[in-house]
Amino acid sequence: MKRISAFLSIHFRRVFFPLAAMTVAAVFAGGSAAQENLPALIKRIEPSTVVIFALDAQGRGIGQGTGFFVNAEGDVITNYHVLEGASRAFVKVSSGKEYPVNKVLAEDREGDLVRISVGIPPGEARPLAVSQSLPEIGEKIVIIGTPLGLDKTVSDGIVSAVRRVPDFGEVIQITAPISSGSSGSPVFNMRGEVVGVATFFIVIGQNLNFAIPGSRVAKLVDAEKGGLPERKERRDRELQAEAEMAYQRGMRFLWLEDCERALTFFEEAVLKAPGHFEACVRGGYCSTRLKKYERAIPFYKRAIELKPGEAFLHSNLCLALGMAGKSDLAVQACRRAVELNPNLAEAHNNLGWVQQQRMLYAEAVASCREAVRINPDFAQAHYNLGNGYSALGRFEEAAGAYKQAIRLEFDFAEAHLNLGAALNQMGRLGEAVESYKRAARLKPLLPEIHLNLGMVYLQLGDKASALEEFKILKDLDKEMANRLFNLIYD
Repeated sequence: MKRISAFLSIHFRRVFFPLAAMTVAAVFAGGSAAQENLPALIKRIEPSTVVIFALDAQGRGIGQGTGFFVNAEGDVITNYHVLEGASRAFVKVSSGKEYPVNKVLAEDREGDLVRISVGIPPGEARPLAVSQSLPEIGEKIVIIGTPLGLDKTVSDGIVSAVRRVPDFGEVIQITAPISSGSSGSPVFNMRGEVVGVATFFIVIGQNLNFAIPGSRVAKLVDAEKGGLPERKERRDRELQAEAEMAYQRGMRFLWLEDCERALTFFEEAVLKAPGHFEACVRGGYCSTRLKKYERAIPFYKRAIELKPGEAFLHSNLCLALGMAGKSDLAVQACRRAVELNPNLAEAHNNLGWVQQQRMLYAEAVASCREAVRINPDFAQAHYNLGNGYSALGRFEEAAGAYKQAIRLEFDFAEAHLNLGAALNQMGRLGEAVESYKRAARLKPLLPEIHLNLGMVYLQLGDKASALEEFKILKDLDKEMANRLFNLIYD
């Protein structure tokens, strides 16, 4: 029966199946041609792997991964995302020594691949040989990584498939488990050749492990990208540009009132640039319009982090929290909106609506009265005020509030419906019938209208008209239809 009212500013989610950690290495050094037993192979390979620690500008850790040396100069291959957002980084070698990452030499963002220069003394780097040939399906492979921060953990498995991804190339599916922290780990065969670099890929709820074949690294041409701060600044600019493009696409769909498709692009924009305020606001707006309130909440919270003094954001958050069943938090959000802007009628109205949900009807009436005092032409506030009066049994005042809502917005079907209920409570049955009929003309598929109309017909002794409402109602809501049927034939 109730219509939701709130102030909603119009100021990926595309379904992505990204390859999320794909690196490979080219042939930089020779490897053993003959197969070795596994313990000897691991003992030979392990000193060539490194643990990579990524830090922000304040020196705080923001990520960890694995990498491996590909030449005697100390160049290391790892995943592009391992250093995402890093201002500094260092590697730890098998001896426990740590060396700084000096430069980014080359990168392949699509393949999640980066080659970095490490400040290691000459002669200490032990490079691995990287095969440019695809492995055989069923061939045994081994991974040395740092899953969950556990240094130099070994896992093994087989090559289960070699798949071709359109517009990308081949990927190698493997059975060896890969966990967080193993990004960039070398995947090598029993001859000690790196056949790819570990990746973690989720498809339709399944954890599938992949590696990118070595041939991709051969295409990774050195073009010095500078230090990590320059790389971060460059990538931030790229992400901001991509986010703005996604946002503009979302706006085009919003102009067409296609919130479902618009939301996809607003989510993409925020994912790429969490500081994109307008995308946060419109993402919250579209989520609320689509009744996806749990998705609206983080949008508004992020927008509030960016601009905490905007009262309308707290008011919109109040609505989303209330609709998500989090009434305590909703009240806090609305009160904050009122503190920031005491003259924001929408905030008072939303507060009144949440107070009604909590059965605090006197407080709800006070909040809605303040909303209509601030904005006498606010139809929804008059409507919510009527609901508060009705809950308190003050039906004459409720009817007056509903009538004012209807004067301001005549096609307000719920106001006609609730006016009919208030009139019914006052014994003005003929007027109640007319209100219900007007509501039915505006929203013929709203089942509450036909149930209430059928019940008032019974009060008037008009069983035939009540039966007609039952016939309509049985196609709209079977439970309500059964209630009316039982009343008709009681």
